[in-house]
Amino acid sequence: MDRENLFWRMLEGKLPLPNAADLLGWSFIEYEDKHRQIEVSFNAPAALTNPLGMIQGGMITAMLDDTMGPAVYANLEQNQVALTVKLNTCFKQPAKPGPIIGVGKLVKRGRKYWYTCGMLKDTNDNILATATATFKIVRL
Repeated sequence: MDRENLFWRMLEGKLPLPNAADLLGWSFIEYEDKHRQIEVSFNAPAALTNPLGMIQGGMITAMLDDTMGPAVYANLEQNQVALTVKLNTCFKQPAKPGPIIGVGKLVKRGRKYWYTCGMLKDTNDNILATATATFKIVRL
């Protein structure tokens, strides 16, 4: 893990967070190096809801991508980026606007592709959605 890579520099305020992170209300909670696992939170605004007042499924998937992606980015070298090439989402129950917790884990590192899993929970620890994703690692 290179603490001077893009991810850690953003967390230290040396670079701005992506616009999508702002839109989703993303914030960092902690990273556990031993398990290659990250915990983040989202403050999901009402602007992300569907006509039923629940967070729209595409936004839930974006939150999962913004949970698993940082688990990958925390482990990259300075001259690497990760591209999401496949993401599978399973919706468990509707998500309401407000706080949502994301847990993402880097499961396997290959030469070119890294594999992750993730989940979103509400503040009562109810699982809202789960996902797996594949990221292609690219050198700049």
